[in-house]
This record gives sequence, C-alpha cells and structure tokens, in this order.
Amino acid sequence: MVTSTCGGPLLFPRRMIIAVLVIVAYSNLSLLSADALNLPLPTVAGRREVHPTGKSSAVPTTVGSSDDAISTRKALKPEEHISSSGLFRRSYRAGGTRLYGLSPEAIQLAQTLSPKIGVLTSTLLYLSPAAAVWSAAKNNDIGDLNPLPLSIMSISCFAWLVYGLSVRDPYVALSNVGGCVASVAYIVGILPLLRDAGKTLRITQATVVSGATASACLWTFLSLSRTPPAGVSSALGLFASLLFILLSMSPLSTIQTVLSKRDAASILASLTTAQVVNTSLWSVYGLAVKDRFVWGPNVVGLALGLTQLMLKVLFPTKQDT
Repeated sequence: MVTSTCGGPLLFPRRMIIAVLVIVAYSNLSLLSADALNLPLPTVAGRREVHPTGKSSAVPTTVGSSDDAISTRKALKPEEHISSSGLFRRSYRAGGTRLYGLSPEAIQLAQTLSPKIGVLTSTLLYLSPAAAVWSAAKNNDIGDLNPLPLSIMSISCFAWLVYGLSVRDPYVALSNVGGCVASVAYIVGILPLLRDAGKTLRITQATVVSGATASACLWTFLSLSRTPPAGVSSALGLFASLLFILLSMSPLSTIQTVLSKRDAASILASLTTAQVVNTSLWSVYGLAVKDRFVWGPNVVGLALGLTQLMLKVLFPTKQDT
C-alpha cells in the first residue's frame, strides 16, 4: 500500500494483475475454442473462403450488407488468410515483404503458431515490469525505475488494440488486451511515487496526456471522415508502429546515465528480454501475413532490444554484481 497525493491510501493493483491474467487466459481460450469448434463465420457478399487445402469456395451473401461496403471490399481486395476466429478472417492488410523460399506449410505455421506464442510473449512483455513497479510501490520509492516506458506503453497498447480490430486480426488485438489493463495499472501505481520528482512527473504526465489526446483526435477523425477502410487501417498501423518504436527506444532515454555510472540498473532486464523474444515472433508473423505495420516496428524493436541487452551485459547492475 502507498499513500496517494490526496492523503488517502492507494492500493497498488495486485488484483488488477490477476484480472489481466484472467483476461489473457480468456482470450487464449477463445482462440483455442474457435479452432476446435470450427465456428461458422459471418460472411459478406462476394467473399471466397480460403481453406487449409488451398481451395476456395463461394460464400452466400449476409443479410443486411450494404452495396457500398461490398463494392469497397471488392475494390480494395483485402487479404484473406487463415486465422483462429472467423470474425477476423477478412482484413485490410498493408502489404509488403513476405517470407520467400518457404513452403506453404511453413508459411501457414508462421501465420498461426508464431502469433499464438506471440500472444503469450506479449502478455509476458506487458507483465514484466509488474515486479519492479510492485517493489517501488511497496517501498514508496521509485528508485531506478524509469517511468517513461510505462507511460508510452499505456498509449501504445490501446493503439495496437484498435489497429488489430481495424484489420480484424485476433492475434494483434488479443495480445494487447492484457497490456491495456496492466499499463494503466502501472501508471496508477507509480504516479504517487513521482510527487517529489518534479521534472520526471511532468514528463510522465505530459506523455500520457499528449498520447491520449493524439489517439482520441486520430480515432475521431478517421471515424467521421470518408477515409476508406484501407486508409483507416494504414493510418492506425502507422500510428501504432511509431508508438511501438518509441516504446522500444524509451529505456535508452537513460543511456547517458548508464554510460556515466557504468550501471544499467534503469534498464529492466525482464522487460528487455521479453521485448527481444516478443519482437522476434511478431516479425516472423508480420512477414508471413505481409503486414509491414507488424513486421516493420518489430524488426526495429528487436534491434533496440538487443542493444539494451548488450548494455545490461556490459554494465550490469552494481547491486547484482
């Protein structure tokens, strides 16, 4: 328990972390049940289902689908790929590089196994700061914990959730549900600890407020404008990609301190390790489904994660050594 700036007790959300685990477990069960039950799919006119055998078949028209929506989908030629949930099988992908030289079976494996493991590693990535935040809240001292990655994470998770929904990708969407809850819990937990750290507090508050403002403005504009679905997905993907790159770079905001003190305590080893594993899996998946907004930022995040791990090896935390 820590004390809020208003003088009352502030319970750090251990229950929220449990809630995150429940949400993630439910999400994974949803994916598995969709695969096992082979649930019927909501369909649209002119759609052709892609089966694991590679054959396609026509699907009847859904009642109530508009002619405008049908013509738009035909014109944009959204990619059809096999996914766990039928609700997400039709998506407006950004295109880009794909995995050449691999068999169809290997590509299908990259499209299904990599993101399923990626949902787990994303969850571990978002939960990796929990121990450090809990320790800081328990001791009522922020210590060496860098709040900037946590503040960017709270915006990035929501951006990726919205992008995943826009392209109807269950893996991208569900992998960020837990992060949305966890990142907000982290901000709630650390803000009272920054009351005496004027500059750090202002930067953290400004990051969250400006990120939330940019997100709200972008989502409102895209919702009210006549931007076609492919344009909406591209704008959301670009925004989420930029945020993820900033998130991956944010631990390096203390690099000057790391080099001067020769101590990388401000870089969380658990967060960095989870980032490297997570970005590796999502890079493979992004290449497999030809989505540059998935593989692009994750390749950058992988490089930045490896850089941070190198700093942890070169300048280990003094209290650990």
